[in-house]
Amino acid sequence: MARNADELRTVPLTDVLRLDRIDRDLFRSVHRFDVERPLYGGQVMAQALLASGATVEPERVPHSLHGYFLRRGDGARSVLYRVDNDRDGRSYSARRVVALQDGEVIFSMSASFRTVAEGQERTRSGVTPVAAPEECRVLTLDPELALQVRVQDWSSPDPFFPVRFWARPSGELPQHDPLVHAAAIAYLSDFSAGLQRTVGSEVLGPSLDHALWFHRPPRWDDWLFIDYRNGVSAGLRGWYQGGVIDNGEVVASLAQEMAYYDTAPRLDGPAR
Repeated sequence: MARNADELRTVPLTDVLRLDRIDRDLFRSVHRFDVERPLYGGQVMAQALLASGATVEPERVPHSLHGYFLRRGDGARSVLYRVDNDRDGRSYSARRVVALQDGEVIFSMSASFRTVAEGQERTRSGVTPVAAPEECRVLTLDPELALQVRVQDWSSPDPFFPVRFWARPSGELPQHDPLVHAAAIAYLSDFSAGLQRTVGSEVLGPSLDHALWFHRPPRWDDWLFIDYRNGVSAGLRGWYQGGVIDNGEVVASLAQEMAYYDTAPRLDGPAR
């Protein structure tokens, strides 16, 4: 599918995610912003998956990851990724990876990889989009966010968080590299939120933890449809789940928890 000029000005996703291997189990990010800015969590998670996947046999592809966002990253600086090999079994490989800046862990993740196997299809729970990508609203994004997005529905009348939308990567992904396709989907899966931006005096803040499962060998050649649903907010935290859908089939499922900040004035402080 042809891409328009506005889309071509964005940074290719493969450039954003590129890593240098500096030792057997140690990797360093390459892409950096020109000025200090918060590091997009999806980038760290995707690069952590690429780093851990580079240490397993190539015929094993990611099937799940579970990560924790621990500190805010600096987008103007490189990130180091250190991988630990927990186990290589007959069909599965398990890895742990930490992302570091200034010697401190900003993100930690466990990932599991499996040899591709055929199995019976027992469910078909995909969501049929109401409108095609060309019929949906184009969302203007920071060019450094290597995505194109077209929105079908929002989380509230305030059009801030898309909850049902189409997305595709900026630039082409390599045709025969399921690890890169999985990392690209991981990058996407941290975009937007299936939650209200505000709940009373509480305002949605950063991501806390994230889980992602791949149900089929990862593939992202064109538009994918993302459906976020069933959000829960309690205890200054919000949780939601979602699906990544291709031609009516769920190719990946995700769950994410995010923090809320209470902006109401405190009544228990000292009198003034």
